Amino acid sequence: MKVSTTTNAVTVEDLPGYEGYAFVIGYPPGGSKPNGFYVSAPEGSPVTATSIRRLPLDRLLKTAAEAHTEETAKEVPTAAASEGRPYGGGDQHAVAVADVYNWAIEHGIPPRRAIAARWARSEATAGRWIAEARKKQLLPPHSG
Repeated sequence: MKVSTTTNAVTVEDLPGYEGYAFVIGYPPGGSKPNGFYVSAPEGSPVTATSIRRLPLDRLLKTAAEAHTEETAKEVPTAAASEGRPYGGGDQHAVAVADVYNWAIEHGIPPRRAIAARWARSEATAGRWIAEARKKQLLPPHSG
């Protein structure tokens, strides 16, 4: 399976069971929710209602969302996220986490996912960093 991204779309090609097909999931400029879905079939293979119903849409949309989030996370201002996390945390890192968190909220991206993608860490680690930033009152208390 091959996944490629642009600013406004994610293309998934050669999904297992759909070799030769290309699926394009479109996104509005600056948006995080898909607004289009296109299917390109190999020559001689019609796109039918049955083939569309059998698509693993959950897997396609999850793959597209992860790729789009990673692509969008690259836009995080480098000043806010360029430094790595010092051992044991630190105020400077907590400020950077808060900056990325607020940026993600403004762009409609799950903050924990954006932080995890930016520093190439797990979402669990990103969640702990968010909790640290909240303890330092750099972020508002969790409302969930």
